[in-house]
Amino acid sequence: MVTADVLTLIADSPESHGRFDAATETRRQVYCTVRSVGMREAYEAMSHGLRPEWVFVLTHSFEYNGEKRCEFRGVPYTVLRTYVTEADGIEITVERGNNAIVRNADSESESAENTPG
Repeated sequence: MVTADVLTLIADSPESHGRFDAATETRRQVYCTVRSVGMREAYEAMSHGLRPEWVFVLTHSFEYNGEKRCEFRGVPYTVLRTYVTEADGIEITVERGNNAIVRNADSESESAENTPG
């Protein structure tokens, strides 16, 4: 039996206030299923200093808009990697905390940014 959990996706929206730029965050909730990270993927990631904890699976890839952070059951996570499945769903691999490093499996592009946590 597959049960649906709620994942909060967090996007940073830049907003200009005169000379200073301030970031505001936008939160939205989506339904997902939660999977453990596979042993092979976990060991490979750990060899690069990453600690993947969960894989959140969304039924439709359009529900994900490139957010780099999320929250699950009150715990903040950083998106490490996304993967669009053959059925047009999306898998979001995360690690605990707020250091943003995003890898998109489709384009093999990588962006890194430190966010205060």
